[in-house]
Amino acid sequence: MEHQYEQALRLYIQKLTGNLSAAEESYVHKMLAEDAAFREIWSSLEKESISLNTEEYLNKIDAAAGLQELKQRQTVNRIFPWKSVAAAAVVLIAVAYFLFPRGTNKQQIAQQKISKPQQISLLTGNGQSIRLDTTGTIALGNATLNTSGGTLKYTSADTIQNTLLVPAGKNYKLVLSDGSEVWLNAATRLRFPFHFAGPSREVYIDGEAYFKVAKDVDRPFIVHTPLTRVEVLGTAFNVNTYQSGQVQTALVEGRVIARSANGESQDLRPGYKADYQQAKGFTTRPFDEEEVLSWMNGVYYFHSMPLTELAGLASRFYGIHITLDEKKFAGVATTGLMDRNKLNDFLNDLQTTAHITYQLSGDELYIK
Repeated sequence: MEHQYEQALRLYIQKLTGNLSAAEESYVHKMLAEDAAFREIWSSLEKESISLNTEEYLNKIDAAAGLQELKQRQTVNRIFPWKSVAAAAVVLIAVAYFLFPRGTNKQQIAQQKISKPQQISLLTGNGQSIRLDTTGTIALGNATLNTSGGTLKYTSADTIQNTLLVPAGKNYKLVLSDGSEVWLNAATRLRFPFHFAGPSREVYIDGEAYFKVAKDVDRPFIVHTPLTRVEVLGTAFNVNTYQSGQVQTALVEGRVIARSANGESQDLRPGYKADYQQAKGFTTRPFDEEEVLSWMNGVYYFHSMPLTELAGLASRFYGIHITLDEKKFAGVATTGLMDRNKLNDFLNDLQTTAHITYQLSGDELYIK
């Protein structure tokens, strides 16, 4: 019965929003004629939407619960904007797409080829630039690099500083000499030595990365960001410096201490993240591990995010340049997720729910 209710609700919302295909409409007529239970559910949905005005009916649908449902499915790529209360009809469409798999849209988006983004590369301390998009072994002076499965491993006793560059639209994994693992998100750079020497293990990050640090009680692991430094012994945590003037450190397991340049510090426990802003200092709060780390699986969740901000995020996530009519979309916010392998679905949903028009040419996307 519960499954039938979900099915009827999906079809009913598609009917209200004009997204019911001819085949689905025929199916509804058949079910109404032959299935008493379906007919009863459909009738109750009609009565409820009539007794409430559209806006109240929309507000009864729990978008937060929908996002939780979406996380559990994880195979669906959806976005869900709304323009405050004034455009509640958008919410109705949004929830329909949020809770259930996509039906057939009236307007299909043509598949378009994206220009190939920059390559993942390693810039060595002596000025060499090594492309890491191939699989194999690379002999490099005193180091031997092994690239396979989107991961760089190496052997070397050289303490020279190197920089791993991951461009927009991609991510990559690095295994350091001490066995620590680092997953780098798009548009991220990490500076590190092939071999750690001295009493500490230190790296420098700009962008976003997840660290799983090998325990070494005699040598603390230190992550330097543009604004803070994170000190650990052996732990797992995520660092994000994408937003100018702000650093986020989210602790999954173990213990870390985040310190600012002015000496302020914040001790974290698992399940909490520290947000550091130059003007406000540190603030801490619990975080959703699945959301914060979803980028490692090529997925990104976002909550009530302004479309103007989402455009910047999507540019980095998909490796394209997005130009948005900020005046037209001021006040539009979105909740949902993006899948790195499904740009067309992302644009398709934006077109349906936010009523955008767009032009995609190479790696340039214009939204208006």
